Amino acid sequence: MVDYLVENGFVYTMDPGRRVIDGGAVAVDGDKILDVGLTAELKARYDVDQVIDADGKAVLPGFVNVHTHLPSIFVRGVYGVVREGLYQVLFPVKEYLKPESCYELGLASCLEALTSGSTTIQETYNYMDHFARAAEETGIRADLGEQIAEADYLAIKDGVYKYIPEQAEEMFKRAVDLESKWHGGADGRITTSWAPLAPDMVTPWVYEEVLGHHEPGIKISTHVEQSTREVKQVKKLYGKTSVEHLHDLGVLGPDLIGAHCIHNSDEDLRLMKEAGASVLHCPRPYLLGGTTAPMARWREMNIKVGLGTDNVNHTMWETMRTAVYGARIRETMGEPTSPSYYDVLEMATIKGAEVMGFQDSVGSLETGKKADLQLIDLKCPHIYPTADVTSSLVLYGATVNVDTVMVDGRIVKRDGKLVGLDVGKILDEAQEITVGIWEGLFKDRPELRALIKS
Repeated sequence: MVDYLVENGFVYTMDPGRRVIDGGAVAVDGDKILDVGLTAELKARYDVDQVIDADGKAVLPGFVNVHTHLPSIFVRGVYGVVREGLYQVLFPVKEYLKPESCYELGLASCLEALTSGSTTIQETYNYMDHFARAAEETGIRADLGEQIAEADYLAIKDGVYKYIPEQAEEMFKRAVDLESKWHGGADGRITTSWAPLAPDMVTPWVYEEVLGHHEPGIKISTHVEQSTREVKQVKKLYGKTSVEHLHDLGVLGPDLIGAHCIHNSDEDLRLMKEAGASVLHCPRPYLLGGTTAPMARWREMNIKVGLGTDNVNHTMWETMRTAVYGARIRETMGEPTSPSYYDVLEMATIKGAEVMGFQDSVGSLETGKKADLQLIDLKCPHIYPTADVTSSLVLYGATVNVDTVMVDGRIVKRDGKLVGLDVGKILDEAQEITVGIWEGLFKDRPELRALIKS
């Protein structure tokens, strides 16, 4: 007897053979995928406890969202409005975030990720111990890193790099405690990584401390050449690029996952490829600010690339689309050919899992892997009729199409609705916290209020 049979679907296995099975089925037993194949074959093979009818639906692995700052949802209405939002607003406002608020904000943002089909996230932010509780309760699969920053968040707004070792020491202690308490937690759904913020936001001793605690296979997630301000500061301090700096520190390697990599030089990319480092590509916030990234070049060089949502809007559907838009813009400028639509789906699933080192457990629908999957309703006016399902999923798919989501063999969304959580209450609490954070900032820094007027 198997627990579930998802039958009659358009099944994207995302396996090495790139099998897409029309009239396909997925058998789920416990937290694992038991079998994948044609519906008639699996129905004849197994007795089933519950049948999930996927007729008219695509069946995909859950998205693997490789770079998120989920608790930062409180910057909605500001980030994206302010063109230089990272240093002007996003960093300074963190001073007004109470540690315990990362639980309530974590609940709300995990629901956003899950409802849009992301079953695995790689999350780096502050106060991750509180966020981990939210990840445990909502049922999402999460790799968590406590961000370590040495630069003064408030001074950075004015372009001043004031380094506070005591601040980084406190954050590093939280990172060590997070690893001790949560790595392997929630029946293995929660793992931990190391997250020194960026080469301009910490000085070398932080990376050296991370290396002293790091074990092979555990990821080191850091922002790399995400802004011209970072590039200039690192050049000023060390006379080299961020990638060269990380290479010389011994940080650049197969466990290094670098977020954004917008301003990489050709030599930087060569060093990353040789080291086996990966890129966490978050196209949406950059495209919103008028910037694209050389994603097709990364892929042409066989650098591993996964897709992430970064801040504010945590739907991989928007991320996939903007990845296409950015690559097409670059292609008109002489960059390599942009990826196919199937390539983009791979980056959102199995390629993201490879970036995280999770490819043996998630990212595709294969026997023995974790039962993390989503059902996408295709029979909607913005998708049907279509001559090609794959391109229509990438170009037109949205959260509204995500009918069912399963993580670890447990249904967390069914018939378009999240299961087992008071969504209204969670969102109301997150809104109350958000209002309080901004009131605190504007009281102390009234000049910043003018920045967010849209």
